Formats: sequence, structure tokens, C-alpha cells
Amino acid sequence: MRKILVLISGSGSNLQALIDACEDGRIPDASIVHVVSDRKEAYGLKRAEAKNIATTRHGILPYKKRHPDDSPAPTFEAARQAYDADLAGIVLAQNPDIVVCAGFMRIVTTSFLDPLQKAALPIINLHPSLHGDLIGANCIERAWDEFNAGKRKETGVMVHFVIKDVDMGEPILQKEVDMTGCKTLEELQDRIHRTEHGLIVDGTRLVLERGRAPQQQP
Repeated sequence: MRKILVLISGSGSNLQALIDACEDGRIPDASIVHVVSDRKEAYGLKRAEAKNIATTRHGILPYKKRHPDDSPAPTFEAARQAYDADLAGIVLAQNPDIVVCAGFMRIVTTSFLDPLQKAALPIINLHPSLHGDLIGANCIERAWDEFNAGKRKETGVMVHFVIKDVDMGEPILQKEVDMTGCKTLEELQDRIHRTEHGLIVDGTRLVLERGRAPQQQP
């Protein structure tokens, strides 16, 4: 049985898609063994607990208190590095076959990536844009603004390998989302989320089929 570890921050709808796919065989011979959230109130933790999946709450605030940054434009780099080193320890202790970032709203550093790469443990992420298009946060809202300004007619979703450059790892799968006919931001969000729920399942299955491959580099 192949072991999946999932990182989340919010409602966990994509986590639920993975749970369902493990149960109905779309991701065969696999189970989610652990869910880690950086937010203690994330509803995705309740989804995991309802299925008796072990969870860990791993927040950044204690690290910011331990490693304060009093500069005019604080980045809390020392706190992030310490946080990510401990996150890598949490992940590796579970000995998973894959790590899936499913709505995990943190930019990870090399303190997280390097130990997992050394262990040849693939890390994949779901991102609501096509590769190289919209990068970073609020991609759905940014696509919506461009659609209303007549600058685009489609956006997309991709599953990609995680590297240090945000949202720039090698794509595993990606799919365009037609924005034609969307009258509200909520309609676009619904189209994208429905696409996400299928793509994260397919991307996870594909990487598991390849085995414990080294993390991809640009």
C-alpha cells in the first residue's frame, strides 16, 4: 500500500477528492496516512479526522516568536527556515511515497525541499493556473480581473513538481479552463475547483505509478 501525505491550509476540498479517490480505486493501492496543516482551524483537518487519518497542526507563529525580524520590511527568513526544517522532519517520519500540497498556502524553502530531495521523495502541488502564466497567490481573482478587462478568455489548472522557484516546477498535468459565459467570480471559482478535484487525483496517481523518483529540477 502506497502512502500519501497531504499538506493543507484551508477547507480541504482537494484533500477530500484524494480521500474519495483512494477509497473508490481511482488511486489504486494507496491511502492517505497523514495530513499536516499550517492553520489549526483548517476544516480539512476535520475531514481527515472523520476518516481516522492522523493529523498534525504545524503553525508558523511560534517560530516567528523564536526568530523575530525587526527589520523595516520583515521577511522572517530565519523563522521560515526553522519552520521548514521541522516540517521536513514531520513529513519524513511518516515515510510517505509522495507529498501532495493541496491548498497549502506557504512558500517552502530549501530547508524543506533539500531533505525530501535527498530522500528521493516527490513533492507535487496543485496550482490554479497554467504553467508560466499566473504565479503566486490570488490567481483566480487575477484571471477574473483580466477576463473582465478583455485580456483573456481562458485560465487553467496544473499539477507540478515543487521546486524552490514558486509555481515553476515541471508540470505533471495541466488543463485549460474556458472562462466564456462566467458572469461572476464565484462561477469561475466553481469551474476551477471542479477541474482541480479531477486533476489532483490524476496527477497523484501518475507520480505514484512512476515510483519514488527524485524531485524534479528546472
